[in-house]
Amino acid sequence: MCITLHSAPHSVRAFPEERKTLMSHALAPDGADSTQKNEDGDNTRFAQPDNLDTPERAKRELKRAPLGPDSLLWKWGSDQRLQLLRGYTGVLQNMHPAIGQSLLDHSRFFEEPFARLERSTPQIIYSIYDDGTRSKMIRDYHHTIKGKLRNGERYHSLNPDVYWWAHATFVWRVIWAQELFGTPFTREEKEQIIQEGVTWWDMYGMSERPVIDSLDGYIKYFEEMEDTVLERNETVDFALRTARVEPVKAPDGVPEAVWKVIWKPLMNSVIWMTYGTLSEKQREIIDLPWTEKDQRRFDRIAKAVKKLFTILPEDKRYMEPGRSMMIKAGMIDGKYKEPKLADAYNGHGESEAGTDTTATAQADPKDGGAEERRAAGCPF
Repeated sequence: MCITLHSAPHSVRAFPEERKTLMSHALAPDGADSTQKNEDGDNTRFAQPDNLDTPERAKRELKRAPLGPDSLLWKWGSDQRLQLLRGYTGVLQNMHPAIGQSLLDHSRFFEEPFARLERSTPQIIYSIYDDGTRSKMIRDYHHTIKGKLRNGERYHSLNPDVYWWAHATFVWRVIWAQELFGTPFTREEKEQIIQEGVTWWDMYGMSERPVIDSLDGYIKYFEEMEDTVLERNETVDFALRTARVEPVKAPDGVPEAVWKVIWKPLMNSVIWMTYGTLSEKQREIIDLPWTEKDQRRFDRIAKAVKKLFTILPEDKRYMEPGRSMMIKAGMIDGKYKEPKLADAYNGHGESEAGTDTTATAQADPKDGGAEERRAAGCPF
């Protein structure tokens, strides 16, 4: 598969010196000089993984709200309308240089984007309702995900600032889904969701340093990320451009003969919807066209989604495994289904259940452990 970036200077955001400086200060590890270099002379602003589960780490005074049956994240974190923001969340995450590069280096996202979504989405949803065990499993899938950016700088996916960006987009999409396709939350409800998101972050056992606990803080953070960090890159181009003209692997359960007929109109529709969910500034960064006509069409669809949702049976309004966790907690009525989740992965070629995944996966030592992670059930 050939992935091409347009060569026009305005198409791909460069890293001017002032932008590099802002990124370095924003993404430096705890207590570290943002311009420090490793023994090979490489800049390490993305490269430092978190010192995980350190009990003596200094705690910040953060506003938190509890997770549980009475929380907003439990109620809205598996809302079916979040399906319409899969592209939104993925694009925002992939616009981060380290995350975009990590998919190039370590994932089969380009060969099987739908399969990756199906592996990852249930894990993320379940972690909201879990006691922290699932969150740490998700975190541990990332131990071996590291490498170098296009400019030669090193990255590690467990750098707290990189990991926080991904988490923040998952929290924000709960708010954004209702903003676009439902009844917008009140300011107080948005503050509560963000503070519940702090509690959700705690379950990963990651550094508190990048954490934001207020609505105003989130808005400022997203603006700063748009101004200083987010970029157009090969991963984003694949998701929003290349996938329109080059067929990707069919989703599980869709016959190849059917997929050959429907893939192009389906991908065009999915990608167009993703365009509509992004803000004007985000579309500008990655050079996406959007007209007043597009916006009117999008608004009509959003209005129809909102109306359709009101007539759905209650237990059909939520995705698994969140739906079943809500049923188990007595929040809604319906038939409980035991969640199908991946095994933990210890980063050494075997699941924590003890199954040696190396032989099963026939891992290529050059793939950074990706085959082993998938054989262990890793969603990434």
